[in-house]
Amino acid sequence: MQAQPIPSPAAPEPASVTHALVCWQGWQDLTDRVEPVLAAPREQACFTQAIESCARTVLELCEQDADVAVAFMVHDTPDKLQRYGVLHSVHTAMLLALVARRRDWSPTLTFSAVQAGLTMNLSITQLQSDLTQQTEPLSLLQRADIHAHPQASVQWLRELGVTDEDWLMAVLQHHEQADGKGYPAGMTQVSLLADALRTCDVYSAKMSPRVGRSVMQSPQAATQIFRERSANYFGATLTREMGLYPPGTLVRLITGQEALAVRRGPDLGLPEVVILQDAPGGRWAPVARAQTNDTTLAITMVHEANEWAHRLDMRQVLALC
Repeated sequence: MQAQPIPSPAAPEPASVTHALVCWQGWQDLTDRVEPVLAAPREQACFTQAIESCARTVLELCEQDADVAVAFMVHDTPDKLQRYGVLHSVHTAMLLALVARRRDWSPTLTFSAVQAGLTMNLSITQLQSDLTQQTEPLSLLQRADIHAHPQASVQWLRELGVTDEDWLMAVLQHHEQADGKGYPAGMTQVSLLADALRTCDVYSAKMSPRVGRSVMQSPQAATQIFRERSANYFGATLTREMGLYPPGTLVRLITGQEALAVRRGPDLGLPEVVILQDAPGGRWAPVARAQTNDTTLAITMVHEANEWAHRLDMRQVLALC
């Protein structure tokens, strides 16, 4: 099918300040705010207040625009490798907020979950960022730090004044598995929050880059999560919440045009998209919003984020949203 002609885009103009763009900036500001808290928790005047404030911001931003929240995780950016330890925690906390809303959790339980997501890897925040760029196998010391990090992170949290047992147990148990092959204790039964945290942690990790490894395409990540967590409802919950083409996913339409998913649709596989067009300098320019439930604009494939993120300015896309 021939692509429908679209007028050539005019010279780039400053992006319109839309609600979506304000929310996008909110996620960037939150990441900047939480980074020193996770990197140097003992240097904070009051760690618990700092994390509580960041957790409230996660919940507020998810409430304001959940699609932008998801796009902030899915869209690849140049700093994702360098800031992986912090971004992974923010993304996991965001996913927990969405799961909590879908499962109708109480505000108290939701708040505990989001704080657990932010602090699940407190003792290895920098190590996680380092490992995304490491090509050699883990050293014995790195393996030991990773295996010990649930217990070490809980110890740090207690020393920093955290007394919320739901939060602490979620962090302690979030790498345990139902078959007893998890760590650090080889448990087969874990708390509700720990199970949810593990699912969101794994999904976020699959959607994140590593040196020498592409970001997993979103339909593949969703399928793996569902299979891995088939005995528990969190895998299915997360798949329904995200859809097969979550916001931030670059797709190709049956017309041959490239497009970026920007809003989840009523069906898992039918997102709203912004159609893209080649622009000077090897860039893409957003030109129009479209609904993929129109069979003439059906999705035919997903692109790997590593191959295209540098060609697109998300601010221009969000100016249309």
